[in-house]
Amino acid sequence: MAGPFSRLLSAGPGLRLLALAGAGSLAAGFVLRPEPVRAASERRRLYPPSAEYPDLRKHNNCMASHLTPAVYARLCDKTTPTGWTLDQCIQTGVDNPGHPFIKTVGMVAGDEETYEVFADLFDPVIQERHNGYDPRTMKHTTDLDASKVSSNIPLLIYTACVQHSVSPTPSPYFLTHGHYTTELLTLM
Repeated sequence: MAGPFSRLLSAGPGLRLLALAGAGSLAAGFVLRPEPVRAASERRRLYPPSAEYPDLRKHNNCMASHLTPAVYARLCDKTTPTGWTLDQCIQTGVDNPGHPFIKTVGMVAGDEETYEVFADLFDPVIQERHNGYDPRTMKHTTDLDASKVSSNIPLLIYTACVQHSVSPTPSPYFLTHGHYTTELLTLM
């Protein structure tokens, strides 16, 4: 069974000429295009921010409490130097509405610049989640002086959970295979 390409080549000279003209005009359209072809990660918004604002009415997380249409419109087109976007930050909170009795954060930071670029959203979420801690002044509301902890409290019941990323390596949420390979070669 002959394919369409082989049928086109075996067709008369008039049809071949039309096919070449069509392919030529398609190629000329890409060459003479006034703006370069963009990578998939640099997408232009097809709709205004108000149309892309997620429906968070039934969500119970810190992100949903502080993300307003105005904040979304202000931050939605910004990216960090590594390409992290607001939509990537909030995707986990949009996908997981949460439980009324267990309020989660509902967002992630892709790299260290995320906290600066999207500060209008991250700062209030951090303040809510960490009982008033202000990331701009870096003042804790609790007393963290270890000398004031009495020694008669059993230390086996206390744990500290620390999550971080090492600069300039992005957060584990944003790591690519290239990052893993580079980090492994650096460690060896």
